[in-house]
Amino acid sequence: MSADMLISIAFYMLIVMVTIRLAGKVKTKAYEQAEDRISQYTADGFRTRRSFQNRLYLIGIFGILFLCSALRFDIGNDYKQYTQTAHEAFVGGYVVTEAGFNWLVRILYTLSGGEYYELVFAVFAFVTLILFLKAFYEQSVDFAWTYFLFMTLGLYFQTYNTMRYYLALAIALYAMRNVLNRDWIKFVFWILIAALFHKSVLLTIPVYWIASYTWKKWMIFVGLAFSAGCFLGKSVVLKVALLLYPSYENTVYLEGGTNPVSIVRGLLVIGLYLWYRKRYLGEKEDKELVFYAQLNLLSVVVCIFFSFLPVVTRIAYYFSVSQLLMIPRILHGITQEHVRKKVTLIVAITCVVFFVIFLAGADKPGVGLLPYRSWLFETERYLYK
Repeated sequence: MSADMLISIAFYMLIVMVTIRLAGKVKTKAYEQAEDRISQYTADGFRTRRSFQNRLYLIGIFGILFLCSALRFDIGNDYKQYTQTAHEAFVGGYVVTEAGFNWLVRILYTLSGGEYYELVFAVFAFVTLILFLKAFYEQSVDFAWTYFLFMTLGLYFQTYNTMRYYLALAIALYAMRNVLNRDWIKFVFWILIAALFHKSVLLTIPVYWIASYTWKKWMIFVGLAFSAGCFLGKSVVLKVALLLYPSYENTVYLEGGTNPVSIVRGLLVIGLYLWYRKRYLGEKEDKELVFYAQLNLLSVVVCIFFSFLPVVTRIAYYFSVSQLLMIPRILHGITQEHVRKKVTLIVAITCVVFFVIFLAGADKPGVGLLPYRSWLFETERYLYK
């Protein structure tokens, strides 16, 4: 392994450790609101000290993540492709990207007076990170744990790839609260906004709605049988998929494939949920946990039975991203302190193992996250005529 690779790995690990340390000091929005009810507001109208500290820590986390993302150069499997696509969108050439991306590129290039694609990457990073952190802060029972999962499961670093998709994923996660609140108008509104950048997110409208209801056992068996049938008739299903995504026809994406790590992780999370449900919930029902668990079951099913679809992992991530909210909720629901400590330790170690596996393959083609490069120290630029 080259020196550049080792330095980059050390750099990524430093980002993770420093920001996780900051995240550990952030209290959830529910905690902050409870504290405000006790202390009210100060005479001059400022929020409580805790509220002010929370914002400082959040700004620190955001600043570190944003700078690392916005300053990168040729990092990610499609960085160069995006520079060319942005050029074509600007000059009116043929592109397969959605209207939101094309409009944004034209606006940014026009305002900046040139094809400064660095600005495009920075804007996407800014909005994506804001949405992820806002979702963590407002929807998780434990911001620190959710953020820990976000980093150690590699989701932050994966935002360096397919930036349109990860913006849509961030919006889908942020919109989950509308599903749980049965506020379907707001949910559909957010998903339609996301679809302007990656139309695959439209799938979440029917799927999240279905997952918001508690399934009977027979429904699960029928769903598994249907999925197995789709696998056996994959040639027909693939033709239907290509009608929706014709740009994948005659490309390497038709080779399909899935991520075994995602399947293992999904099965482990489902196993954790079933153990928690049997031991601590009994006959009681936590609708939020059920929603997350059913989404995770869908992610495993998609990865196994629909592995022949182009970039199937993107579809599965719309479901498995709920792990960021689900796992902290389970850990907080374990009432026995000694059990909670043991389970927390097991989960933490497992996540660190996943992160090591992720870093080990971060230099592979199709990932392209190592070694890290910044345009601050590069003279090379992608230019098109």
